[in-house]
Formats: sequence, structure tokens, C-alpha cells
Amino acid sequence: MARRVSFSRIGFLLTAFLFPGLIGTFASFSIPAPVIDAMHQQAALDAVLAAQNTPNEAAALANLSNAVDADTAAIVTSGTGPIAARISAAQANMRVEVVAQARSAAFKIRLMVITMTVLGAIFGTALLGPDQKA
Repeated sequence: MARRVSFSRIGFLLTAFLFPGLIGTFASFSIPAPVIDAMHQQAALDAVLAAQNTPNEAAALANLSNAVDADTAAIVTSGTGPIAARISAAQANMRVEVVAQARSAAFKIRLMVITMTVLGAIFGTALLGPDQKA
């Protein structure tokens, strides 16, 4: 007895393997974003600290508003007291914001995994279709 090739079953198998692969691919791009953001912000804050009492100080402070979050930049530019203390406070604020960004990204990734899993199950079930009697 020759068996027919079932394209719906092949489609189901492809769906079963492709959806997790796509989910992992998309998630892998999102996971490091908060850490990379923190590294860039830290570099900008370090540049301001290194430029302290030099001719480059004004340029480093001007660049700060483009390189870090607005509230982190405000702590340094609008604050009072020694620049090192303001940079330290800005670093603490930046770390709190990075943790919030990481939590938000993790939530969105989980939501994407759940959504794609449900859609994959629906699509796979539709591909299988009803049983057909021969």
C-alpha cells in the first residue's frame, strides 16, 4: 500500500520547528539592548568625569544630553555640588532605569513567545485539518 505525501503534515512539522527558531531569533536581538544602552551611557558619563577642569568639559557636558536619558543628564547638568558626586548620582539613576528597561524587554519577549506559541498551535492545527477517511 503506497502512502500519499501529506503536505498538511509536512507544513505542521515545518511550523513546529520554524516558530521556536523565529522566536529565538527575534528574542536574541532584544535581550542585549538595555546592557548596550547602559554601556553607552556609562561611557558618556566617564567622558564628562575625565574632561573635568579641562577645555573639553563644556563639549562633554553638551554631548551628555544626546548620550544619556534626559533625567540622567539633568542630574549632572542641573545639579549642584562636585561633578564627581553628580556623576555618581547619575550612574545610580542610570542603573535603575536600565533595570526597568531590562524588565520591560523581558516582559515583551515573554509576551512574544506566548503569542507566537498560540499562533503556531492554531496554524499547525489548521494545517492538519480534519481526518479524512480513505
